[in-house]
Amino acid sequence: MLAPSGDNAVEHYLAARVEAGERTRAQAALSELQPYVLIAAEQAIARGDAGEAKRLQGLIEHIDGQAPALPRLKAGVAALLREQALQAAAPDEEAVRPAASGLSSTGEASPAQAMRAPAPASTLAAAPVVVAPSPAPLPARQQEAPATSPSVVPSRVVQEIRTPRLLQDAQPRYPLPALRARVEGQAEVAFTIQPDGSVRDVRLLSSTPAGMFDAPALAVAQRWRFEATGQAHASRRTVRFQLPAPGSSDG
Repeated sequence: MLAPSGDNAVEHYLAARVEAGERTRAQAALSELQPYVLIAAEQAIARGDAGEAKRLQGLIEHIDGQAPALPRLKAGVAALLREQALQAAAPDEEAVRPAASGLSSTGEASPAQAMRAPAPASTLAAAPVVVAPSPAPLPARQQEAPATSPSVVPSRVVQEIRTPRLLQDAQPRYPLPALRARVEGQAEVAFTIQPDGSVRDVRLLSSTPAGMFDAPALAVAQRWRFEATGQAHASRRTVRFQLPAPGSSDG
């Protein structure tokens, strides 16, 4: 739906919008796709993919140059580019750090090293050597006496980890291209349930067909609510997309 560059649903509708006979239909499709482009751009910023974030920002500018979220998105992309530029310009301290040779520019040892240098062998040989007598061995009973300190085995506490109960579910929006092509599929997402029951850090694990249902699956996961447990939990769900029955609305 959003990829690859130059051959995706958004750019197809942008090209169709310039034709008088397709303008209304193409604009309606672009208005529905715009939130998914925004979500994908924010995720690209979060994972540090500045090129992809910049490309998606350009798509939003072509869809609606006055989109309310566009200034925030531009600021996020600019901040990511500045951060990556600073990281690229930072010198590698390990590479430029000179090796500590301990020699001066003339090749002579420094005075501090000269003071730490070992004395000549002749000086060491002249010094008297005093050998301390070996301590007397302990009696056999003392050597074989076992340790009397008791060993303490900490008790192991096992806590049951239970996935929080889903309190508020939500139905995903069916992508217009998939609806028109009569395509069904599914997408598996992973996410973190926050201590208050909200959902954060949503990411795509797999989808079928690839790329068709990614954006609506990621968007609907943000609307789920679970019971508050006071702790964060990692979880995953499969979002299924099935065509509506004949005669029902697709909204």
